[in-house]
Order: sequence, then C-alpha cells, then structure tokens
Amino acid sequence: MSERKRYYLSFDMDNPRHREAEVLFARQASRQRTEYVVNSILTANQSEILEQIVRQAVRNELQNLRLPPQNTQLEETDMDVQLSDLPGSLIHALEEL
Repeated sequence: MSERKRYYLSFDMDNPRHREAEVLFARQASRQRTEYVVNSILTANQSEILEQIVRQAVRNELQNLRLPPQNTQLEETDMDVQLSDLPGSLIHALEEL
C-alpha cells in the first residue's frame, strides 16, 4: 500500500487570484482534484524552469553579439562615392529635367 500525505487547502475569497483558483478547483470532479493540483504545480514549475533557460540563452546570445560601430560619416561617404560613380551623361540628363 502506497503512502499518502494529506494537505488541506484554503482559499482567501477576498483575493481575486484565490477566487479564480477556487473556481477552477471546484470544477474538477472530487476524485480528480489531487491530480489537478499535481499537474498545476508541476506545470508552474516547468514554466519557471523554461523561462530561466530562455532568459539565459538570450543573455548569452546578447553577450556574444558584436554590432558594427555606428559611423554616420562612413554612410555619407558611401553615398558620395555612389553619386560619383554615375556616368556624366546621366548627371547632365538629370540636370536638364
């Protein structure tokens, strides 16, 4: 015969979270309530562990991220180079418009 431990739950009906939890708990068939509590506790624990893993993975990726330096002069220079690369005939055609 397996050992069983008994816990008694109480809900604070002035607390909205407790009221919501009590409604969900009361919807369970009386023989399913223990399994419902077990599933809820394990799911909450797994969610917390998963969140920690995701946060650590994002933190690690951000630490390894190398962004190029922000240099606006380089971008302006690139635009000048592109304009000077245009053929003279095209520039004259644009000026006539």
